[in-house]
Amino acid sequence: MLAGEQLFVQVGCGKCHTPELRTGDSPVAALADRPVRAYTDLLLHDMGPGLNDGYTEGSAQPAEWRTPPLWGLGLSPNSQGGSYFLLHDGRARSIEAAIAQHGGEATGSRDRYDRLSAAEQRQLVDFLKSL
Repeated sequence: MLAGEQLFVQVGCGKCHTPELRTGDSPVAALADRPVRAYTDLLLHDMGPGLNDGYTEGSAQPAEWRTPPLWGLGLSPNSQGGSYFLLHDGRARSIEAAIAQHGGEATGSRDRYDRLSAAEQRQLVDFLKSL
């Protein structure tokens, strides 16, 4: 998995799917300043015309989407009838399909993923399935 995680960072996925966030102050010591490996920055990003569904929600534009946490990604098929239903509307039926549909701000990361060898792409996807 280490190689896949390194590739995840190398191609730039971790810029939006930030590997670790930290909790803030809390009167409960066990909850204060703790790492959360959610793989998100929780921010809106322009994902390009391919993911523009013409629908606005709040102040988000139709092609803007909040980075979803990737934790539990590998378990998704267990709760979705054995299949993946990824992206904001479930249109991507595999991790590879979801990556392929990243555009806008994520175009560079998608293109770097596309330039990986087939073995490297498998390593990266295997890492994502381990989350």
